[in-house]
Amino acid sequence: MTIPITPAPPGAGFVAGIRLATGIHQTDAFTVANLLAFHAPPRLAHETDESIRESMRSFAAAMHLGPHDNEPPHIGHRVRIRRGMPWLNYGDDEYRLRVPAARSWLDVAANGGPIRVLVLFEPLTPGANQHQTAEHLRDCYQHGAMRWGTTYHA
Repeated sequence: MTIPITPAPPGAGFVAGIRLATGIHQTDAFTVANLLAFHAPPRLAHETDESIRESMRSFAAAMHLGPHDNEPPHIGHRVRIRRGMPWLNYGDDEYRLRVPAARSWLDVAANGGPIRVLVLFEPLTPGANQHQTAEHLRDCYQHGAMRWGTTYHA
């Protein structure tokens, strides 16, 4: 029997540049709490677009996210809500990311609704508006520059 090796997530210095955005996707059949993770463009001397892409791939791999063109895999319990604050466990033994979320997102997650985690490999300016973010997400989807998975609050 082989034991799967879990890739190590990028270090805390890189993860500090990751931004999280939340939203609700609602259809007649279901409601999903979306959690989008992206990194800011290069801001430090050692960062490049390619180094950010590679580190975001590591970030996604550490959470066992799957390819965008398949059904999003179940990735275990990655989101915990404690004292009304959601946290993302991205695979680091010491650190978690605080998820900025509206009450509507928290309600879906806290009531057992699915949480879809989407990690984009291409950098996005943190000040991007909703339209720019949606356009960037579509571009990443079309070019396979993202991974996704489904989790539930535990």
